Amino acid sequence: MQLRKISLGLAIILFCGFQTTARAGQDTTDFINTATADMQTIANFVNGPFAKSMGFFTGLGWNTNPTVYDLTAGPHFSISFAAGADFIGLPNLNNLTGLSVVSAATNFSLPSGVPLPYPVMTARIGLFNGFDAGFRYTYLPPINAGSFGGNFSGWGIDLRYKIFEGMGVPTVTLSTSYDTMTGAFDVTTSNISQTVTYTDSTSHNSYTGTLTGNSSYSLNWVTRTMGAKITIGKQLGVLYPYAAVGFERNSGSITSTLTGNFTAALGGSEPNTAFTPSVSSTGAPVVLEPKYVLGLDLGGGPGLQLAMVGESNGTDVAGTLTLAAGF
Repeated sequence: MQLRKISLGLAIILFCGFQTTARAGQDTTDFINTATADMQTIANFVNGPFAKSMGFFTGLGWNTNPTVYDLTAGPHFSISFAAGADFIGLPNLNNLTGLSVVSAATNFSLPSGVPLPYPVMTARIGLFNGFDAGFRYTYLPPINAGSFGGNFSGWGIDLRYKIFEGMGVPTVTLSTSYDTMTGAFDVTTSNISQTVTYTDSTSHNSYTGTLTGNSSYSLNWVTRTMGAKITIGKQLGVLYPYAAVGFERNSGSITSTLTGNFTAALGGSEPNTAFTPSVSSTGAPVVLEPKYVLGLDLGGGPGLQLAMVGESNGTDVAGTLTLAAGF
């Protein structure tokens, strides 16, 4: 009888020891799954503003002066070079709720806004009296500046028809356009060190540990936009102020991806564990949005012209400086 009791006691001790050994590391695995889910929440959160902005960004840079190039008075052809930026506001990561263990602001360094630049070249030719066509090309070569890198390219065509001008009244032009763009940029956050508190939902063990490593955020987009607008302007000596209103229909995809190389150190019986999460969030641009334009040309008539153009879709604001030569 005594031998049976001793054997039973040893079996219980061995069984408990096996359970403890089998459980070791499981809480860290659960923590990693929770951290990865938090990263997915962050990717969804950040992708929203870009999904709202990238359709608008795709069609920027046209010089929308309503003076149409035709085959009578001239100029018959023009070429222009422009540089501008679209300011895209990003939400404060400190305001992101619903996270369990990951601090968004600590792990992912994103600015409060992104001034996306866009160098643009346009060419325009008169097709017949009161009607012209334009071609637009934008290209940002691959750049790497510290933790930031990016590039994009796009092109577009447009058609303009002069409804009327002269007789002391403003010039009115109707235009339609199609633009497309592909691009990417990424931001790296290094030397991450976050103190974490975690209570496992199964074992109910509580830990105070660290999450260390680095992360990378990347944005990729393939977008297209078609639009129409009506522009009105008036020659006032060498000044040509004008304004336009219209709409754009956008399509395509915008994808935010978060990746990382982390080490979770919960302490206790949990081993330090390296993990490399990768999550993505894909959205579409706003399907239909307004387009507002204000511009001022300096020069008036053939030859060199300097244009300052502001554009908005109601949320983003973009500005362009254009130098054009008409022949």
